[in-house]
Amino acid sequence: MQAKCRSITLLITCIFVYLNIVHVETKHRLKNKEFGPKIVGGKEVDLEQYPFAVQFFNLGSLCGGAILNSWAVLTSAHCFDGNKDIDEMVVQIGSKYIYDFNAKRHEIRSFATHEDYDKEIPFEKDIAILFLKKPIRFGKLAKKAVLVKHSKWMDVSQKNFIVTGWGLTNYHGSVSESSLMMTHLTYVPIEQCSRLHDLKLSEDMFCLYGFGKRDTCRGDSGGGVLWRGSLVGLTSHGDGCAKVDKPSVYTNLWYMRKWIKAKVYQFIEEFCQAEQYEKDHLQKVLLNDSDTNSL
Repeated sequence: MQAKCRSITLLITCIFVYLNIVHVETKHRLKNKEFGPKIVGGKEVDLEQYPFAVQFFNLGSLCGGAILNSWAVLTSAHCFDGNKDIDEMVVQIGSKYIYDFNAKRHEIRSFATHEDYDKEIPFEKDIAILFLKKPIRFGKLAKKAVLVKHSKWMDVSQKNFIVTGWGLTNYHGSVSESSLMMTHLTYVPIEQCSRLHDLKLSEDMFCLYGFGKRDTCRGDSGGGVLWRGSLVGLTSHGDGCAKVDKPSVYTNLWYMRKWIKAKVYQFIEEFCQAEQYEKDHLQKVLLNDSDTNSL
């Protein structure tokens, strides 16, 4: 099967003056299988509708992300396969456009990918968390996502999943969509999805399908998946974009909630020690801020 990582394989082909990065289109291949992300068959939306959505640039490659709290952003682990130097990373917040010189850009203090993340297809435990050097100032264009609190959404009857991103609008494109896009997808049982891809998919993944007309694509990796307003997943990978009988695969945040909470606690310990901040205060702010007490 030919597959795509919905993030690292898409490289922006413009020079970002404010990043001093040349974006060059490349291909990320694993065992002759190509992965990458995008929004196909979607429509342009305002960021006020999805203010948790952010852009993550890593050495010129584009991923999406979801605001967890004022200090942290969730994204996909495979977004770090090409580079792990935080000096080459930046998160852009508060703009529906990729090319926005007025957007808020945040440098990275640290990041963590899941310890059991597997680079090989099908990318198990494809999740990472970014911790920022400075906190996000929340407003109408920047708000934390509401994390899923139950597993009732994992049902074939659920059809109204929302995915967002700045990725390609077709698989063979070379430039991503310059403004935020969204589309609706339908849940596919993991057993059926495994058969369609001829892969063994695990419980930390789930699949969504747009009937060959709608999908995520290259550049959308790490972006959030919503169900009834709750963040239930992150865009991971798929076989091309919007192929018939080829659902795309997403990281299941219901199964990642304990890992997320552990990483937030770890950040609190390290941050307070390094900066000598009042630990109790920061713990209250971060844990309440990201709803991690309910995880």
